[in-house]
Amino acid sequence: MTAPLVSFSGIAAGFDYRSLVDAIIAQERQPAVRLESQLSSFSQQQSALATYRTRLADLRTAARALRDGTAFDATTATTTIVSGSKALATVTTSPATQTGSFSLTVSQLARTEKLAGTSVASASDPLGPGGTVTINGTDITLTATDSLVDLASKINALNTGTSPIGVSATILSVSATDQRLLLTSATSGAAGITLADTAGTVLQDLGFLDGVGGVQASAVLVDGADAVFQIDGIALTRTSNVITDAIEGVTLTLVSEEPGAETAVSVGRFADATEGALQTFVEAYNALVDFLKAQGTATDESRPALYNDSLVRGLRRDLPTQLLTSVLGAAPDLATAASVGLSLDRDGRLSLDATKFSAAFASRYDDVRALFSERGVASSPDVSFVSSGGSIIGGNYPIDVTTVPAKATTVTSGFGGVYDAGATPDTIQVIDTRSGRSVTVTLTTGMTTAQIVQAIQDALTTDGLGIDVAAVGNEIQLTQQSAGSAAGIQLVFTGLGDGAAEAWGGGLTVTGTDIAGTIGGLPATGTGDLLVGDAGGATAGLTVRYTGTTAGPVGTLDLTVGTGAAVERLLDRYLDTGGLVDTRTQALTDRTDRANSRIDDIDRRLEQRRANLLRRFLAMETAIARLQQSSSSFLSSLAPQTGSTG
Repeated sequence: MTAPLVSFSGIAAGFDYRSLVDAIIAQERQPAVRLESQLSSFSQQQSALATYRTRLADLRTAARALRDGTAFDATTATTTIVSGSKALATVTTSPATQTGSFSLTVSQLARTEKLAGTSVASASDPLGPGGTVTINGTDITLTATDSLVDLASKINALNTGTSPIGVSATILSVSATDQRLLLTSATSGAAGITLADTAGTVLQDLGFLDGVGGVQASAVLVDGADAVFQIDGIALTRTSNVITDAIEGVTLTLVSEEPGAETAVSVGRFADATEGALQTFVEAYNALVDFLKAQGTATDESRPALYNDSLVRGLRRDLPTQLLTSVLGAAPDLATAASVGLSLDRDGRLSLDATKFSAAFASRYDDVRALFSERGVASSPDVSFVSSGGSIIGGNYPIDVTTVPAKATTVTSGFGGVYDAGATPDTIQVIDTRSGRSVTVTLTTGMTTAQIVQAIQDALTTDGLGIDVAAVGNEIQLTQQSAGSAAGIQLVFTGLGDGAAEAWGGGLTVTGTDIAGTIGGLPATGTGDLLVGDAGGATAGLTVRYTGTTAGPVGTLDLTVGTGAAVERLLDRYLDTGGLVDTRTQALTDRTDRANSRIDDIDRRLEQRRANLLRRFLAMETAIARLQQSSSSFLSSLAPQTGSTG
């Protein structure tokens, strides 16, 4: 029997009980509907938080460039022709290059050596009996059947790997019967190409070498030469025309050797790059302000996802304060962002007066840099600024050391200078307890102090352990490169005890000492040579390094927390792992998960409720139908019988 195309409920009962059940379930599902409405709100808030995080991160990145000084470090170089027809070099600079000027003259450009062999009729014909040629110290073996093509291929094959030969080979076809081998050095300089006929006379036969092994003058197309030049009248030579090591941070590319020519080179601050970094800061700031304003503005029809949220209100209040506050330690007349051209309008948006900034940058570079960056200047060369905590303010902080940091060290005692291992060699295992890494060195009879030191040093260098070894007279001393209790040295031996002079009596472990002291008169915790202000105080997180050897008052730290640093610190509270944005995002995620779980529970319960109601209504419908059928049968039995009575 086929199923009916349409199902009707309540025919017997006289009403549609399925619609009634739907209405009951819909009414009882209202808590889930309210939760679904909350989920929509949570989703909108999470989307807004994602945008918020992006705006915050963009501004923090821009602020960080101001805080760490990279925005101010760009330099540029200009060349001026003093005499001659063209500039003798192009010049590039690295960030933080020292500004200044110098003169440049060039007597000779570096050249790459190029040699040409004499003519052979065919590049594919055998060269002769073969032999061995040596090019730049590398031997190349040729057989009696090898041709000019084969020789070129073997040379070029040696230009791969970690130790290339440094010479390329090319066959020049002058005519159908005139083929020549060209050799070109991979690098410029007077060293050029070294050639030798180690066995046979292949290179001599090709016209590269004369009878006594010298390079034929006729084979030289270009003679290799070093660059010869003068900086401020001081003569220098280099193998290349690209000079990276004459002036720190400056790369000179020599392009001309014109006699009598002179070029002046000037290295200065690149104001455009710094102005660009500030403009990036302005744009990121305004994008964030626009977002904050939009989230704080409601209409009659709607409210933004983060409307009246403390996460927005707090930053909208605090952010302008960082720009308006004077920087402690900055120059009095350049102590605010406004003093160099940054200003806020009535809507809280930031703008840059480029003219005002350029004037300050040109005449007061150090003061402008200090206004924006974080800088710690110590009064002692033994004290250095490492970092500051998120709540540190600028000022002068005295540093007092009660325990001087020390490095772990151990030295042999009474060693005569010549090792006696006894019947079998001994081994020493040197363990860096800071990293857990170790090296093992074999000690044999007859090794001197110098040999033992060299063997241990070679092993330490190869494995990159932070331990130094040195000879102190006949004694052997091992010293940790880092100070502190966590940086120790452990020595483990095998085979000791059967030799007459084994230097060490047995295994041992030594550790260093952590620094102890105060910063600004407040408690600080020492780790190695780092002293960190304790949490809860005004110096919390302020970190300095002390490398001196005496205790007591060791100096002061003048800390300047510039505008860029202050803005970055403020945003760190929002963006750091576990910060305000993370906390809010996680809270929304947790609430979303709980709401979804509650909705699932409600829907599961209501499905059971629906099934139960339908069963009960169906039972009622069935009962009514049966009653109706019984009633109909009963009434039929009461009706008069019809038909013939006879």
